[in-house]
Amino acid sequence: MKNSTYKCPLTGSEDCTVLYEQQPVPVFQNKVFTTKEAALKMQLAPVTLVHSNATGFVFNGSFGSIEMNYDTDYQNEQSNSGYFQQHLNHVLDLLEHKGLLKGKIIEIGCGKGYFLKMLQERNSNVTGFDPAYEGNDPSIIKDYYSEKYADIEADLIVLRHTLEHIPTPLQFIQQISKANKGRGKIYIEVPTFDWIVNNEAVEDIFYEHCNYFTKDTLQLLFEKSECDHVFNGQYLALTADLKDVKQQIEKRKVEPRKVVFGSKIKEYKDLVSGQDNLAIWGAGAKGSTFVNLVDPKCEKIKCVVDINVKKQNCYVGGTGHLIIPPSEINSQKINSILVMNPNYLPEIKSIINGFPINTLSLK
Repeated sequence: MKNSTYKCPLTGSEDCTVLYEQQPVPVFQNKVFTTKEAALKMQLAPVTLVHSNATGFVFNGSFGSIEMNYDTDYQNEQSNSGYFQQHLNHVLDLLEHKGLLKGKIIEIGCGKGYFLKMLQERNSNVTGFDPAYEGNDPSIIKDYYSEKYADIEADLIVLRHTLEHIPTPLQFIQQISKANKGRGKIYIEVPTFDWIVNNEAVEDIFYEHCNYFTKDTLQLLFEKSECDHVFNGQYLALTADLKDVKQQIEKRKVEPRKVVFGSKIKEYKDLVSGQDNLAIWGAGAKGSTFVNLVDPKCEKIKCVVDINVKKQNCYVGGTGHLIIPPSEINSQKINSILVMNPNYLPEIKSIINGFPINTLSLK
């Protein structure tokens, strides 16, 4: 339905259509808690997916009233997975093929520094920025990148899974370009809304993702760019010159697409209800959203399995589901495991090989 109370973050246009309204979910999908009591106190907020009819851009119209503090409790590291490591190596190969690993590199939102270390192995001249960084690597600055770091003058700026968290993405990219004196290249990696819609992946609708890019809308930010699909189609990978950042986004009429996320939740609830002693695999954003939508009172899903040691023996925000390592699957008497991301299914099957467990995938 059309709604004039929302404004497109790219143009300010009030010509918008609400696509989907989601029940409250944790404001942080990747924060875990050492006690169930603390997990149950996690702040929740609704998500309103809004389509700008003037650009085709999709955003969370409910975002903005809550302070988003990405601190050291925010655990979004995926590099424990061999499959994800392959993805990161693919990204490095892509950048190397484009000749972008030769000069000075800045990684904005470098998280725990895993990808930065991989960059250092191919190019030692790398500086990372992330206020949530919890290590002691002198090449990582625990701060937000801004003009006060203009003296670095990067040849490449890497922005992996950061832009979807920024409520004003065009202004953010403009600020990066200005801080780097309008020179150099940028690599941007974000989830793609097309994959979410095509797979009815309601578990990929998060409060903290205030933007949901398609290839078309991501490329709207630049006069010209190159954009590919990576991570088996789930992510977009864009490269562009920072001098080509647009100063203003042109308006154009784009019809909203239909989504059926609400009916998918019912399908998921039926799936969970039909399983005995069920665990899900993946305490990341997908898993956190899934249990909050499907099993908010922690009644149907026994626990969550994750290979990230910093999440193990902690609890999922909002629901209080216990997160266990794979080694405890038998002691928890798990009969079935539901895998949140199909990309990891072969890897997970190899980990639990020999366990008498039924393995299912959402997709």
